[in-house]
Amino acid sequence: MGELTYDQLRDRLARGKLGGNYFLKTEDTFLRDEAIRLLIQAHLNVGSVDLDLDQLSGDDADVADLASRLDMPPMISNYRVVVIRDAQGLAPRARGVVESAVAGKASTTVLIVAATIPKGSKAKFYSALSRDCTVVALRMPRASEVPGWLAERARALHDVELDMRAAELLAAGLGGQLGPLVQELEKLVNYVEPEKRIGPDQVRSTVSNVPPVDRWSWIDTVMERRFPEALAALPALLDSRESGVALIGALSEALLRVGLARSGESALVDVLKRERAYGNLRWKVGIYRKQARGWKERQIDHALHELLQADRLIKSGGLPERAALEEAILRIAADAANGEYASGRGRVGRGRSGG
Repeated sequence: MGELTYDQLRDRLARGKLGGNYFLKTEDTFLRDEAIRLLIQAHLNVGSVDLDLDQLSGDDADVADLASRLDMPPMISNYRVVVIRDAQGLAPRARGVVESAVAGKASTTVLIVAATIPKGSKAKFYSALSRDCTVVALRMPRASEVPGWLAERARALHDVELDMRAAELLAAGLGGQLGPLVQELEKLVNYVEPEKRIGPDQVRSTVSNVPPVDRWSWIDTVMERRFPEALAALPALLDSRESGVALIGALSEALLRVGLARSGESALVDVLKRERAYGNLRWKVGIYRKQARGWKERQIDHALHELLQADRLIKSGGLPERAALEEAILRIAADAANGEYASGRGRVGRGRSGG
């Protein structure tokens, strides 16, 4: 079996597939704790948490205590649940205890091991967990995926339709931390009852710090080649929580996806699925395809080159963020204008091409 997503884990538990051991590959504490809560609720009876649940941290787990907890049978529920957070901090001997536990025969103990794997690590501990446990990959959504992630959550957990523009405004108002975003989403769900739909007006009326310009609409402005508008909005965007380097990364990501869309929808979808981003970006595929109609391959290459140069200038201190980004966009716009005049298409950036 391959790695499960959170949604696949939830579906699996809902079908009654319980027991065994779980290895949670974590990138975010909110996603980790949510998955742990889901597993605990599925395996323990109401009122048995005090007796049949143990929770430890890998940074301070004692070897003998850990072994004792893993050997203890359930007292009330059908299962005993042992949770180890931050398992990357386990000492070598404690890792050995965990490896032996997950390699053993199925028992009434459900071991949940949550770890953030250090970059480049080849420790056999993680290989053993991946081999002998049900693996759940709790991948933090990229910034471009956050609106789609919020909309999927609203639909799946609350049966509420979150308008995509509203999702973008919500993400812009609260930043990328998932915990606060989920809390605000739940408030909005209660606010719109019983309408079952959250639109931009509801977000603006309940979220106090929605910025006048957000990264998602601004990136679409650039990708739709409305360069004068993008330049005019850039100062306000940089005055909010956005950084020039992050915007360059987001623009580069969008350009690469638009480049894929030029080859057809299937090429873009295949890459998004390979990156495990398709579920959160399904709604955006049609927009990328529309935006792709305005770009030639050479123009995309040129734009990526200009953004790379801007990134280097910012990081080296050669130019402030605003100046570097403005110069890059002006150069991208000039190149686009040259291409359009050369082909007899006329002025740059007239009209929306999508989004």
